Amino acid sequence: MNLKTQVFLVLFLTTLSFLIFSFFQPPSSYQELRRAILVKETVKDFKIFQTYNGEPYFTKPPLYTWIASVWSKPFSSDPDKLVFGLRCFSVFCYTLFFLVFIKFFNKDWQSTFFSLIMLLANLRFLSFFNRIDIEPLFVLFSFLMFYFSYLYLFVVPKRIYQYLFYVFLTAGVLTRGPLNFFYLPGLLVYGFLTKDKKVFNLLLNPLGWLILLIPSLGWYGYGYVAFGKEIFKEFFNTDVKTRLLDQARDPWYYYFKHLFLNFWFGFILLFYLFWKQKAYHKERTKKIWHKLRQNREFLFLSIVALLPVVLLSFTGKKFDKYLLWVYSFWAIILSKIFVENFSTSFLLILKKFLLGLVLINLIILGTITFHNSNQLSYQLQAIKREIVQGSLAFWQKENPIIIFYASSPVKVLTTEEDLSNLLNQGYNIISEEKIPQGKLKKNFVDPYKKTVWYVFSKN
Repeated sequence: MNLKTQVFLVLFLTTLSFLIFSFFQPPSSYQELRRAILVKETVKDFKIFQTYNGEPYFTKPPLYTWIASVWSKPFSSDPDKLVFGLRCFSVFCYTLFFLVFIKFFNKDWQSTFFSLIMLLANLRFLSFFNRIDIEPLFVLFSFLMFYFSYLYLFVVPKRIYQYLFYVFLTAGVLTRGPLNFFYLPGLLVYGFLTKDKKVFNLLLNPLGWLILLIPSLGWYGYGYVAFGKEIFKEFFNTDVKTRLLDQARDPWYYYFKHLFLNFWFGFILLFYLFWKQKAYHKERTKKIWHKLRQNREFLFLSIVALLPVVLLSFTGKKFDKYLLWVYSFWAIILSKIFVENFSTSFLLILKKFLLGLVLINLIILGTITFHNSNQLSYQLQAIKREIVQGSLAFWQKENPIIIFYASSPVKVLTTEEDLSNLLNQGYNIISEEKIPQGKLKKNFVDPYKKTVWYVFSKN
């Protein structure tokens, strides 16, 4: 079996595995429920802005919700079908990413194969294959952004590649915010080191910046005009203040730790190669640096892979999923180093080892899926059947499970006057704490937070 066939066979079997997992897997967290709620409400009543429990939602940009809503329309008749549809959407995004990833290597099937299985051997990256989250779409857009910048700089400097670079930079910004801006300093550093004019032509394209700024600023401008600055309160408090500027910072090495843990096999081999070639000697180090400067493509890949990790290390609150879009660059670098420096016999051993890791990862994720799914599905269906009925309202705090399974938005009450009025109208009031009015009707345990919620009614 040739390498090309092996590449597509591994991708096909991995995709098929996650489609099977998706068929059995209910929402696994509050995060997945909230993302599904945004899509559910957009499918039911499309608006330019997203809504969560009927209220405008501007914490994250809307592109994922818009695209996922179109995809999920055939699955929207039932919440459980919608979950399956959204998991399939993530699988589609990852599969499309891998197809572009394969095309990047331009029929260098050996490097393609090792890059592919290194990414699949990365358990954290693989775990998002069918997750209901913005990350699979963001990974796709970020790699397309990188791919078209690479084509412009190293293949043919066509103007269309410039514009496509900005199109997918913009798509990434409208999916999860400006995280992929951390790619731009890498381009600048590479440009200054090599004095490559194409870099500055790419970055200083006026029409390209219009492609980026008009939709991005237009979206936030629309929110400000339509709903006022308060609509961005959660965005500024969470995404800007806490994650970028928070004084209670996670350790600076947080992202390097997760990079090394997720590519542990690659860095062990890299250290072995470093020691074998005695790269720690001063003269040898200079020689390697000189060779790196001469190989502009490898220099470019090294900078755009390393610099985002360095810059993200200076932020406040850190989340390892912010590295997912960078992992593809590291897989490319590691595969090129190993293919060029290891013998054919060693590469054959490495291939078997990495395929074994991929299989182990699939077994781990499959076991977790099937172990958790039965119990979680039973609990969710019990809540759907016994709690989500009649007219509902929350006291003080909402619960995403109820919102997801309810047929319409559920009011959140904050005053005892409103509480008394709705109890008199026959509403069931759902609360995480016991309330001074009404009669306790039933309770249930939240399967995610393991907390008890109470249902009160007038009688």
